[in-house]
Amino acid sequence: MAETQIIKPFSHPFLSQFLFAPSTLPFSHQSLVSLDQELSHYEQVFLDPEVEKSLITKNELLTSFAISKAEASQLTLKEARAVYSLLVSDPNYDFIGPKLKAKHKLTQKDHDQLEFFNIAKTFRTMNQSVLTLDQLTPRLIQQLHQQLTQGLDVFQDYLADFNVYKSGTWRDNDTIHVGTYSPPLYTQIESGLTELILYLKNHPTVIGTAVFHTALYALHPFNNGNKRVCRILEHILLRSLGLNPKNLYSTSYYYHTQKPRYYKYLLYSLERTNLNHFVAFVLEALVLSLIGVLKTSLEVKRSQFLDRHDLDSTTRIILKPLIKRHEFQFKHLARSTKGKLARQTLVNYLQKSIKLGIINRCAIGRTTYYQLNFSAPEQDTFKKWLAFARQHLSFIPPNILYH
Repeated sequence: MAETQIIKPFSHPFLSQFLFAPSTLPFSHQSLVSLDQELSHYEQVFLDPEVEKSLITKNELLTSFAISKAEASQLTLKEARAVYSLLVSDPNYDFIGPKLKAKHKLTQKDHDQLEFFNIAKTFRTMNQSVLTLDQLTPRLIQQLHQQLTQGLDVFQDYLADFNVYKSGTWRDNDTIHVGTYSPPLYTQIESGLTELILYLKNHPTVIGTAVFHTALYALHPFNNGNKRVCRILEHILLRSLGLNPKNLYSTSYYYHTQKPRYYKYLLYSLERTNLNHFVAFVLEALVLSLIGVLKTSLEVKRSQFLDRHDLDSTTRIILKPLIKRHEFQFKHLARSTKGKLARQTLVNYLQKSIKLGIINRCAIGRTTYYQLNFSAPEQDTFKKWLAFARQHLSFIPPNILYH
């Protein structure tokens, strides 16, 4: 067995302690690019324009929501949708100005709404044009932080234990800690960023971008809001490499759904000065986010398939689980309707749906499965990509694995 090559990518006094073993990563740059290109081909040939439009809008909303939840926001998804609607209708909407003029006390809800508004606005703006690596500078990173945190420091007069952002300004203290991890002296931030940006320009790959994300957070350049900056930068840097041209997906929502693992691997990399832990997690998130586009497209088409049939409300309730999942055992369908339908009534409705050609029934041994009588080109692609992911990953979320 060949010896694993361990390198130190940086010479910066602080970053030089971080180790990296690229040969142990689950995916290569080229395999990820190929997967993204295959998605672009699928989108061009098979994806309904209305579905594509829905995916882009959903991605903007859910990515922004996920980034806000990384900072302990209490905003619900329903509330985020309302704020997002305000942004779409008025990008300059003022959440707190009228309250301040009326001398009303600002609340945590006010903070969370403004925080989400800033994130969604910045995300939409950054996605309107593709950033080039030549445009990546320390000043651009400061401007990004300023856009994300604009107006939030006013809440230090209203909220207890408020951690100020110092919007658009480098961290100017050495009191920050993440778990047991301490970032570099604040006087080393700018030199670290200069080397980090140069590293990415010399390694313009998916893996280079994941290293950049990890090391940028390790530097912790801002007093507050670093995760926001890292996640949005990761997204726009991947797009600068030619990935995700239609903005159909983002790793940030995967980070949100896997928050405990996100923090675990991020802390592993920081505390053990080993870039691999979090870089591998970034690559996992990217592959499963790509697969998630097909998952969402299938769900939309399955829902449309049911809509084309004149289903009564009871049948719709019974078959609704088959939108999210390719097939269900009878016992699971019975569990989902428990307390709503008698068992025999459920059987009767399922038999009726089979006769109408809406669902198929199959039995493997003593186990009975039901699935929609529906096919789409992405089903085979989904199976192929899932098999590829399973070859390289030790963990795949159940909602994807059993889709």
